Amino acid sequence: MKRKTKVKLARLQRNTITVGRKLAGIILGSILLVISYEAFVLPYRLLSGGVSGLALIAHYTLPVPFYLGIFVLNLPIFIWGLLVLDRKLIVYSAVGAGMLIIMLPLLGPFIPRPHIDIFLAAIASGVVGGLGSGITFRQGASMGGTDIISLIMKKKRNISIGTTSFYCNILILALSLFFFDLKIAMYTAISMWVGSKVTDSVVSGINQNKYVTIISEHNTEIAERIMGEMHRGVTYLEGKGAFSGNSKMVINCVVNHFEIAKIKEIVAEIDKKAFVFVTETVEVMGKGFTF
Repeated sequence: MKRKTKVKLARLQRNTITVGRKLAGIILGSILLVISYEAFVLPYRLLSGGVSGLALIAHYTLPVPFYLGIFVLNLPIFIWGLLVLDRKLIVYSAVGAGMLIIMLPLLGPFIPRPHIDIFLAAIASGVVGGLGSGITFRQGASMGGTDIISLIMKKKRNISIGTTSFYCNILILALSLFFFDLKIAMYTAISMWVGSKVTDSVVSGINQNKYVTIISEHNTEIAERIMGEMHRGVTYLEGKGAFSGNSKMVINCVVNHFEIAKIKEIVAEIDKKAFVFVTETVEVMGKGFTF
């Protein structure tokens, strides 16, 4: 009985540490996004992609407080996401979006606004915002908005995450032409491009799916959790250790960039000695992925 209690306490401690690290990463990502908006986007009347871009247009034209626009636009998206997507992802993403909404009015007045060329501001906003988004994605979360819509479209229509994000950004740029000068749209496009490249670097190829190979003595338990919690297919391959000569089953599966953090978490909880390697895929065709 005491042993079971110790195991439960150890598991609770590991889960607490894991959740704490995720929340710390999400908060750091939110702070970086706030700095990007307050220091480089808002002072130069630039835009951004997705929901935040719509909130910025409303802020510049109506005007509506930027943080309020993010809240109002994200609310129905998160409700939709709760009905369709994994609830843990939605909860963590809601924390990220909530921290962004709270910290924008709180930290905004204290963030210095450097007087630089608008081109440099577009570059800086992309770099800092990309870092914030990348750190958040590494925690298996997002800031809501377009990211949630992209995941829903991927699940419902097999439309890739990158495709949905691209068209959402094109929509924002097209709308900006009705309200602002062409140069604002062009500088915003530069900021979006830089931000996407920085985000890709932080999370190691965010627009590509990942091929994961796992070698473990607990392959059955790991495979069951991947299928049960992540709803991803798993394939066993027969392997044999060259040194030991022992036969073993090798786990193979393909996941998207949001799921890498979860699959690492599952493996770490079951077998810390497991051998895992992740490779990028050029294209994936089949159920759950695009054709």
